[in-house]
Amino acid sequence: MLILHHILYVCFSRMIKSDLELEVLRYVTKVSSDAHIHVMRTIHAGMMEYQAEATFLNYVYLVGGCRHVGYTCICSSGDNGSVLHYGHAGAPNDRRINDGDMWSVL
Repeated sequence: MLILHHILYVCFSRMIKSDLELEVLRYVTKVSSDAHIHVMRTIHAGMMEYQAEATFLNYVYLVGGCRHVGYTCICSSGDNGSVLHYGHAGAPNDRRINDGDMWSVL
């Protein structure tokens, strides 16, 4: 029981962030938010969903200097927007975006 208590204490103590951790979190949140806006401004009919994802990844690295991302970017259009956690090996971002499609970048 004592071992479990220590593990839980360590996990919960991570809820308190240092000033440097908060600064990093704010920065990467801003870069990600800006990347989503960039994708929304540059996407157009005829592109593939994976191109929207590539635009997102390019932006966070090229502009923000973030080599890694904390989550897979979900770029879905048409019926794919209703697929939970779309954008992975089982449901790749592989659909052409058609004129008039609803689409989302998450």
